[in-house]
Amino acid sequence: MKHRITQISGLILVILIIVIVLMYWSTTLLYVIGISFQLLAVVISFRLLFIDERGTSSKVAWILIAFILPIIGIIFYFLFGRNPQTRKFSDAQIEESQKIIKSTRYNPLINLAEAPNLAIKQANLTDINPLKNNKVEILTNGDITFKEIKKQLNKATNHIHMQYYIFKTDLISTQIRDILIKKAKDGVEVRFMYDGFGSYGLSAEFLAPLKEAGAEVAAYDPIYSPWVVRTANLRNHRKMIVIDGQLGFTGGLNVGEEYRSNTNQFNFWRDTHIQIEGLAVKELQEAFLKDWVYVKNECGSANEFITPLGLEKYFNPDPQGEDWAQVVYGGPYDKEFYIRDSMLNLIENAKESVWITSPYFIPDEESLGVIRRVAMNGIDVKIIIPGKGDRGISFNGSNAYIETMIEAGAKIYAYDNTSFIHAKIIIVDRKKAAVGTANFDVRSFRLNHELMVFLYDKSKAVNHLVTDYEQDLIDSTLFTMKDMERKSFTRKLKESLSSLLSPLL
Repeated sequence: MKHRITQISGLILVILIIVIVLMYWSTTLLYVIGISFQLLAVVISFRLLFIDERGTSSKVAWILIAFILPIIGIIFYFLFGRNPQTRKFSDAQIEESQKIIKSTRYNPLINLAEAPNLAIKQANLTDINPLKNNKVEILTNGDITFKEIKKQLNKATNHIHMQYYIFKTDLISTQIRDILIKKAKDGVEVRFMYDGFGSYGLSAEFLAPLKEAGAEVAAYDPIYSPWVVRTANLRNHRKMIVIDGQLGFTGGLNVGEEYRSNTNQFNFWRDTHIQIEGLAVKELQEAFLKDWVYVKNECGSANEFITPLGLEKYFNPDPQGEDWAQVVYGGPYDKEFYIRDSMLNLIENAKESVWITSPYFIPDEESLGVIRRVAMNGIDVKIIIPGKGDRGISFNGSNAYIETMIEAGAKIYAYDNTSFIHAKIIIVDRKKAAVGTANFDVRSFRLNHELMVFLYDKSKAVNHLVTDYEQDLIDSTLFTMKDMERKSFTRKLKESLSSLLSPLL
């Protein structure tokens, strides 16, 4: 996979060099190409303004890039900028995904009247029901999370479903792979899915022993050629594991040594994962298998999961505990922004406080308006972002929103600038929360496939999140308006440019 992406990048670079050389040596060709690209920019602008349904900020960003950097901007638009709603899917992908949804989601025995009011609203919005009888546990940071994951994987007796955006080839990833190999050899069904771009470093040599052991391995939207590179900007950012249909994991952690704080870039990697036992595991299972049959792209690929025996095997978790949980997932091909709107529903429901942690705080127009209004209404809004970023544009883009949030009455904190905070958390009134894979940014709202777990009770899990958040505040520094006034011109310029590009991030 890494070699394919390198080859495609090289091909694009060669094309650009050829175009530039031809333009340099031919004045006539220079005018022809220049006029052609300006006309293309006009056509793209017309399409964005009158046909495309994406947000205004995204349209403006692409139009500016098309005119300011006509050659590079237009090439990037055709590769990465086209509206995902226009993508065509095979009949198998559509039909098999619908089979999973129709067979598992609609349960007439679920009594929504007993559910929390906000959960009912979320169900109306997303068509995904809240489910009671769960035991939810918060796993703080990498060492605890990976220890628990390995422990539960070793207990698997029937099947293991694993999906990650990033899966490295280092020590912890090799340990997990080797557990999957052992389980597959013992007769446990193993299905392993990874994002075809995020896990570009996964080699055939690393995966071969897993396949030889009998596990099924699939890449989500791999980039095999320039003709399918348009999916490079639409990634599956989910991280989840389902074991025997009874227990599930999801959250911020990918698989790699950096998530155990074994990195030269940061002293410490702060993250949050969630473990669920109980009825909500069936919704994690649904999310995984919907992606699985999409990747398989074969007629009948859903059949084994939706027979009476299959439903019993894959979608029948035992009740555990009393916690309410609601697994909401969505992506760029959905007509509505389910992840974003569910998060905004939670925020707008606040009566006392909204506490957010996000490594990338780059809201779109609507989400920025909602959270500013909540702060201006006197709600205690606190937001923790990294004090040191892992990516320059995203880090500067996040910092561009600090001043406007302070003006609205929110408190913005920078986490320890020798470390990195990667958790994705919203806590409302210290009673309700959302934990999962989605950042509070345009990419997670509009371009990535994401998943969030919503919790509605003042439970052990929510209390754990509150305690962790209060510790994170201690490890963070509050921004002030004086900090904003002391910013250098260079830094303000970087933040402004990054903010301009934020709808494309």
